[in-house]
Amino acid sequence: MAAEEGARAIAEVERDAAAIRKNMERLRALREAREAQAAAEAELAPAPIAKKKARVKRIVR
Repeated sequence: MAAEEGARAIAEVERDAAAIRKNMERLRALREAREAQAAAEAELAPAPIAKKKARVKRIVR
């Protein structure tokens, strides 16, 4: 009886571990797709134009 319960417990743990791995794989694929899309958008976006600094007038004495 204890051996059967142990076998069931091990099977349950293995099922849970497989489900967790499958979910992690799905989340990793979503993250990589999001990062690839962000990288592609960054390449297409024009570089920000640097503003010229206002010239400071100095009084020479």
